[in-house]
Amino acid sequence: MNDNAKAGRPAGQAASAKISFFPAWCKSCGNCVAFCPRQALAMDQWGAPHLARPERCTRCGLCEMLCPDFAISVGDGAVASVKPGPCGPAEKRANQSPERIAPADNAE
Repeated sequence: MNDNAKAGRPAGQAASAKISFFPAWCKSCGNCVAFCPRQALAMDQWGAPHLARPERCTRCGLCEMLCPDFAISVGDGAVASVKPGPCGPAEKRANQSPERIAPADNAE
């Protein structure tokens, strides 16, 4: 059973796409764009991939599978996001979340 059938969508209908790109890891090879079966991805003016047509993305995972640098992650969600490189603002917030802080550090 494919993802569309599991989610109760007709075959071929696009799912809500969430694709995370990790620019610090991406070497702009273009594999993700070249092999996207629905042409949902494109390269921007700086050579970085982005989700240009989210309505076309079916979350097949081909872009993630073919990325030699593990710079793409396909998941569930409503929007595509671009995550900053290592130690960027999002990662700093994640590292400071209560779940990541040792109990001794969390004492008030």
